[in-house]
Amino acid sequence: MKLLLIHQNFPGQFRQLAPYLLRQGHDIVALCSHDRPIQDNIRVIRYPKPQASSGSFNLSQDLWIEAISRAEHIAVECQSLRESGWIPDRILAHSGWGEPLAIHEVFPSVPIILWPELWVRPLHGGHGVDKSLAPDSLRLRLDQIGRNFITRLCLDQSSAWVLPTHHQAMSLPESYRTSKLSVIHEGIDTQLAAPKEDISFQVRGHSIDRSVPVITFVNRNLERLRGFDFFMRALPRLQELHPSLRIMIVGDNEKGYGQLHPSGKPLRTVMLDELSGKLDLSRIHFFGRIPHNQLIALFQVSTVHVYLSYPFVLGWSLLEAMSCGCAIVGSKGMPVSEVITDGVDGILVSMDNVE
Repeated sequence: MKLLLIHQNFPGQFRQLAPYLLRQGHDIVALCSHDRPIQDNIRVIRYPKPQASSGSFNLSQDLWIEAISRAEHIAVECQSLRESGWIPDRILAHSGWGEPLAIHEVFPSVPIILWPELWVRPLHGGHGVDKSLAPDSLRLRLDQIGRNFITRLCLDQSSAWVLPTHHQAMSLPESYRTSKLSVIHEGIDTQLAAPKEDISFQVRGHSIDRSVPVITFVNRNLERLRGFDFFMRALPRLQELHPSLRIMIVGDNEKGYGQLHPSGKPLRTVMLDELSGKLDLSRIHFFGRIPHNQLIALFQVSTVHVYLSYPFVLGWSLLEAMSCGCAIVGSKGMPVSEVITDGVDGILVSMDNVE
């Protein structure tokens, strides 16, 4: 089959699926807007990333401006494929950035299988969960209407949609929880993410192996939505209890999915200021964003992996850490409770329970 895969950050959710489909002999074309190299031997067409908003609009309007721009670029690239004689049998697309909105203008009869990921609600940003946040607001709901309306339009043009967890699937309005919905996780590579007893590497001149107790904390961004501040407040006591403990922290310092700290500073800076003089920083290692093979090595050396989250999407890193054999301390509630039973696969605690 000819398959068109669309994701601005390709491979994104298709990280495991795309190479599998390629090995099955399918003819694959991928559309994305980044310029990073892609390892698999897949034909990739890159379209220009939309320019950042000038900031004169609100979030909902900014989302729509970006979505329309991406949809136009995708439609133009689809038209070029059609003119070259390449017409897909199926289109697999992520809807989060509006890319599929105009596909039917070019391929009106080609079925679209959609990855909508989440129907955003206030609780996903911690509202009603995080005691420091207001339970809800009209401004918040108006911003989310814009994002969800993009999702609605993409769903209405699709033949089927796939979500990775039941938690995310249940976020959809009831009218979309039909036979067109399938809950299928994107998957992780369990041959790569596997225990390795002889793992060792160097960090700041120190040799790290499984004889040294290690705690890992991993997220795309070090933000409150993923409990980074609560994790940091636990470290002084942990270092006191375990003098040889090393803490490995992976993640960028950008805004992430949640809200910026009121000071406007990165949360890492805020927490290091708050805990100044209470931490042995020589045993805390901040890695920023690292290649995937290095991330797996961290999990393989890790004793305990801490994964905290508001009721948002489930990160692949938790499953990879479990697959590598880490003991898990996670936050109670969704999405973590869907994959971990307290006392069986890990220990679940309230996210704000620093002790």
